[in-house]
Amino acid sequence: MRVLVISDTHGYLETTRQVIRERGPWDHIIHLGDSVLDAVELAADLGVDITTVRGNNEYPGAPDTNDVLVFDVGPARFYAIHGHELDINPYAGDDRMEENLKEIAKKAKQAGAKTALFGHTHQPLIKELDGVLLVNPGGMGLGDKRKTCAAIEVEESGSINAELMEME
Repeated sequence: MRVLVISDTHGYLETTRQVIRERGPWDHIIHLGDSVLDAVELAADLGVDITTVRGNNEYPGAPDTNDVLVFDVGPARFYAIHGHELDINPYAGDDRMEENLKEIAKKAKQAGAKTALFGHTHQPLIKELDGVLLVNPGGMGLGDKRKTCAAIEVEESGSINAELMEME
């Protein structure tokens, strides 16, 4: 099964539409916040289901969503947050960022997930830590110099392969 992970679109949907149309098909799409309304618009425009978590910059009128989601795709369990809840800041120094990543891995393990998805930093990352695959798709918004998202393949065995995709 193929999972598309996007985050931090901030109202800019052209590149995200391109990814969904040209790089699909996708069995599951998750938007990690900023903006949930973007996910609603994409779902309506493209006729796809999109799962969302709330970000820190949600616009008035955004539908009520969760801050944390735990969901299964085939045999694989995922833990998803936006990231602001932990005050994740890649500019606060390597030690602080490493502490944040360890906390995400810990929370994912507590939820029974081997993969943790998060956004907020606008910086793409794929890293294994404490037996948990951490995936940050980066950002797809107008101000992002690199527009990135993540593609995850879930095998029938439950193994997971993740890759970052950069769009023009």
